[in-house]
Amino acid sequence: MTKKLLVLFLGNSIFADDKIGLVLGEMLKPMLESEGHEVEILEKTGFSLIDHLENRRDAVIVDSVKTGKHKVGEIVTVKPEDFQQYAPLTSHYVGIPEALKMMTQLDLNPPEQVHIFGIEVEDPYTISEEMSQKLTVRLDELSEEIHKNVLSIARGASMRE
Repeated sequence: MTKKLLVLFLGNSIFADDKIGLVLGEMLKPMLESEGHEVEILEKTGFSLIDHLENRRDAVIVDSVKTGKHKVGEIVTVKPEDFQQYAPLTSHYVGIPEALKMMTQLDLNPPEQVHIFGIEVEDPYTISEEMSQKLTVRLDELSEEIHKNVLSIARGASMRE
């Protein structure tokens, strides 16, 4: 099992706000890697994530979510057992619970801990190069918040060693 924390930033570059994970990944990758974490920025979903999650002790997933229950730009912590309520709200959560379950059933060494941060978005469905203004103005704050969350998770993981 790899002890290095894996941080996956997910998104779809052709959809307006759905690219938030990709944008934050690009912003944070140099800093997180310099701190010793492995960072991947992906436009993959579901079962294709198995190769990235296999043999990891801890993983963080950052992606967009549209619940309508939070302010645009708010970070929502999603627990793996809560996937079903978020599954219809973002294309990237479709298949993640099934991928983790399959990893367990096939003894593919799923992560012991998976931490998911969904970022509430305004428009994840319109094909556009631009994100909504409400999300764009929060980029620096979101970057800082995600970084703090990753550092907290990394500290917790090192305490379990």
